[in-house]
Amino acid sequence: VNCIKSATCVILDYNNIIKGFYMLMLLLASLTANAEDFYKKYDWEVLPSIEICPDSNVSIEEVKTSLQFWADKIDFKYKSLKKVKECTKGKENTIQFSNGGNVNINVELGKTDVYTYNWSDNPNKMYVDYAIIKIPNNTQYSHLKQDVITHELGHAIGFGHSSSGVMHRSLDQ
Repeated sequence: VNCIKSATCVILDYNNIIKGFYMLMLLLASLTANAEDFYKKYDWEVLPSIEICPDSNVSIEEVKTSLQFWADKIDFKYKSLKKVKECTKGKENTIQFSNGGNVNINVELGKTDVYTYNWSDNPNKMYVDYAIIKIPNNTQYSHLKQDVITHELGHAIGFGHSSSGVMHRSLDQ
């Protein structure tokens, strides 16, 4: 196509436009393929300590595996991780793993109680005071234990349920 110097020429090359569109779609798909739609409900103001209570059937290695998952996903950091001789309920800035004695295993595989607070100058922003993760000793679902620990730790970190992935309401997603 010849253009006169004083005229503006716009040449639409439909093949290049279509190729560009598909390249953009592939790029977007690759960026979101591993993304989960995490729903953050609460935040920690300080790095939490993590305690494994004496009555818990969860090992330090299992907790470390779940912590690594969250470190890789969201760069989660914590102050310390230790198995303790005694757990005191309500210990500020602490995530505690305890037994799941009061978890109804017919309904749920684990349970996390998250205790929160807010400041009067921002009443809609919630912070975690402490969290208690309850993992029952359920041999019927022992093959899911690591996933349950990771899911429940996600609640303690401050996430609600999502539509897919580790924070989905049920583990079959």
